[in-house]
Amino acid sequence: MKSLAVAIVFLVLAAGCGERAGDESPSQKAAIQIDTLEVIMQIGTDFSDSTTSFWHITDATIDNTGNILVLDRFGANLKMFDGSGEYVRLVARDGNGPGELVMPWDMFMFNDGRLMVLDPGKRGFVVFDDSLRFVEELGLWQQNQPFQSCAASDSQFAAYKGSYDATETELILHRRVALYTYGHEDWDRLLWQDSLVLPKMDVIENRSLLYNNFEEPLTICGDGAGTVYFSQKSGSDYSITGWSVDGEELLDISMDLPPVEKTADELKAESTYVTDNWASRGNVGPEWEYQPEPYKNMIVDIDIGPDGNLWARRGTTPTPFFDIFAPSTGELLGRAVFPDSGWSWKVEVCSNGILAWEEDPESGYQVVYVLAPKGSS
Repeated sequence: MKSLAVAIVFLVLAAGCGERAGDESPSQKAAIQIDTLEVIMQIGTDFSDSTTSFWHITDATIDNTGNILVLDRFGANLKMFDGSGEYVRLVARDGNGPGELVMPWDMFMFNDGRLMVLDPGKRGFVVFDDSLRFVEELGLWQQNQPFQSCAASDSQFAAYKGSYDATETELILHRRVALYTYGHEDWDRLLWQDSLVLPKMDVIENRSLLYNNFEEPLTICGDGAGTVYFSQKSGSDYSITGWSVDGEELLDISMDLPPVEKTADELKAESTYVTDNWASRGNVGPEWEYQPEPYKNMIVDIDIGPDGNLWARRGTTPTPFFDIFAPSTGELLGRAVFPDSGWSWKVEVCSNGILAWEEDPESGYQVVYVLAPKGSS
């Protein structure tokens, strides 16, 4: 692993912290604890063992009994490992039959342990009970399936969906985060929406505009108990909003941080990875080359962590780094860093633990790492 000295990381991060309403004062900065996350276990081997290898991890989580679940987009399967990392079973395999997966995108759990796997190939969700037995398929949408989803309450979930209109000269992207009741196609409440107008010629010349502005322009999470959190990805604005399931805005967090440009090596690596990824999905021809955004996103992910607090991962730091907020007040409680460099780290913070993997590992095969604050294991 490409570890950096933790002290150097802290100095870089401290130099990048601005101040305004929502950020901590200089006196508070000194008191904010920064926890170091360390690897306590890992799962994954090369392709010599099909039970412990992954083609393309799109999501991972830890269930209420401590089992580790890994969702593989290209393998179109869901694998279960126990708390010690041993392979248990294939929860869902590739196929068109009931309980099988076609193109899994992400997953979330309700507080009662039900698992919802978002699969656009199934027009909605494949549902499993708290013992990970197949329950049903919810083919709710014939088109414009969600890109992201999360639990909002015991019977409701939030989802990000996109649609578009076209004129002779323009493409109008409509982006919405809405609240749905389990099993229902139409939303109960619209939480956020906007529209983005793109000249058609710009899109034809640079299809990267669709990827950057349509597929993953934001991140959402829910506490499963009545609150949904939202952050729009931006190279200039650090902002998180929290809503109740009644649509009331409960929380507004912001910090003033300087923009950070991607290095030439980061731009090249990201371009190569996304280009190859999209080509393997049949979305583009061989002549297409992805053009990344020049600035790093202030926030790349938000989640409710095992401490019950709101974890916001910055996209501007050389290693995975988190600001940790009180979910009800937005008070900055602490920070955490995983001192390992690399542009393609994905970290899944969930109520039962923390998992990490590299989308583009140097080894050529993916490994899932179980993380915990140093000294807690």
